[in-house]
Amino acid sequence: MKKLTIIILIFIILIITTLSFIYLHNKKVKRLEYEKTIEGMKVTLIAGSNKKDNGNINSNAYIIRTRNNKIIVVDGGRNIDADILYDYIIKYGNGKVDYWYITHAHDDHVGALLELLNGTYELEIENLYYYFNSLDWYEKYDKRGFETEKAIIEALSNSKIKNKVECYKGQIIQMDNVNCEIIRIANPEIINSDNGNEASMVFKLTAEDVDKSMIFLGDAYVYTSKELLEEPEKLKSDAVQMSHHGQNGVTKEVYDAIDPDICFFNAPEWLYNNDNGNGYNSGKWQSIIVREWMKEKNTTNIVAFKGDQTVRFTRDGFEMADN
Repeated sequence: MKKLTIIILIFIILIITTLSFIYLHNKKVKRLEYEKTIEGMKVTLIAGSNKKDNGNINSNAYIIRTRNNKIIVVDGGRNIDADILYDYIIKYGNGKVDYWYITHAHDDHVGALLELLNGTYELEIENLYYYFNSLDWYEKYDKRGFETEKAIIEALSNSKIKNKVECYKGQIIQMDNVNCEIIRIANPEIINSDNGNEASMVFKLTAEDVDKSMIFLGDAYVYTSKELLEEPEKLKSDAVQMSHHGQNGVTKEVYDAIDPDICFFNAPEWLYNNDNGNGYNSGKWQSIIVREWMKEKNTTNIVAFKGDQTVRFTRDGFEMADN
């Protein structure tokens, strides 16, 4: 009888232990599923060389996470930003980027990508999206950027890139809950402007589940502005990557059509303040003029020189989040 009682007690303990394990396991699974399926998208501005202690020079780099943690990179920044960018790719994607977009082929935008492709980094890019003019065009019309442009075009054959996609205007790319619309691609007919910057691809990312969007302008300039304003209804976005680091980029009319709530300035402090070394607004850049345009709209400005910052887009708007 005593032996039977002990067996029954052991059996009861085993049942309780098993049920407790199942409960805790299911709770953990539900928590992980919740974390995995948080709505919207998270956009991280990577400060990199914009910071005073890391180069104090302009660069453009973003990493974006979708609802189910698909990883999107935009540009990537300068070569000196490669390690910082790679740390994020390891943290969020375990060395894999699902979608990589290039606005244009200048070193402050693709230097880090070149470093990652040509270095010993363990990296896999599932899809690379771009549109470049011909190498002959860059050699003739953008001599200052030619070496980087030549390098990135040659790097398209790198084995770390699994799928290369040459984009076209109007293209829609679906990425989990986020879609990308290609609004504008490089135009080889533009040869009398800031040609390399005018070769910027412009696109908009929209988190469909929360109906929030961000437009990326690269370093688009005056002639690009004219093209964009042919279809101003496509520009409206909740957030904008400020063109040409927030100065001397697209026209006020383009920003009026975008009508953003959030502005991302990929700029060091001296450029943001138009400071040539003689104090606020002492330089030749148009940063303060552009900032005044945005002030009229009462925007929230996210500035790179203050460090890496993450914005989560939600149904109710946006909120700052952990990097």
